[in-house]
Amino acid sequence: MMKNKKDFNIMKIKKVIERDGRVVKFEKEKVTLAILKALKATKTGDEKLARKLTEKVVKSLEEKFKDKPPHVEEIQDVVEEVLMKEHLTKAAKAYILYRQRRADLRESKRLIGVIDDLKLSVNAAKVLERRYLLKDEKGNVIETPKQMFRRVARTIAKVEKIYNR
Repeated sequence: MMKNKKDFNIMKIKKVIERDGRVVKFEKEKVTLAILKALKATKTGDEKLARKLTEKVVKSLEEKFKDKPPHVEEIQDVVEEVLMKEHLTKAAKAYILYRQRRADLRESKRLIGVIDDLKLSVNAAKVLERRYLLKDEKGNVIETPKQMFRRVARTIAKVEKIYNR
């Protein structure tokens, strides 16, 4: 069966641009999970519906982003659009509110100077910033929580290597 000409112009979404600029593999399951959480929170659907909606999101992304990978925010915008088009306004509202809460958390962490690569609570990020993260001579944080944990792990491994001979 011959596909029509329009189908050949649609690029499959393989990559996504994260908020920090990294380009990573597109994971459709993450979209499904986000939709499912909104559906469950509002008691408006199940996993079967979430998968159906995910297919609509992916199709829309493929049509909109033929030449470049979408940013994570653009994917989230499309999820909102699909939920609204399907008249799932309660789920769309829950999804929008969740996005806003996450944005507020990211902003709080940014204001205390912590790049959160581990999705920590604001309180945990504040404790790390005050007590454990490396700082430059001006007191600015110069490592992420993930880098701090790696630094600690390397230090422990060095000590274990010395004393566990």
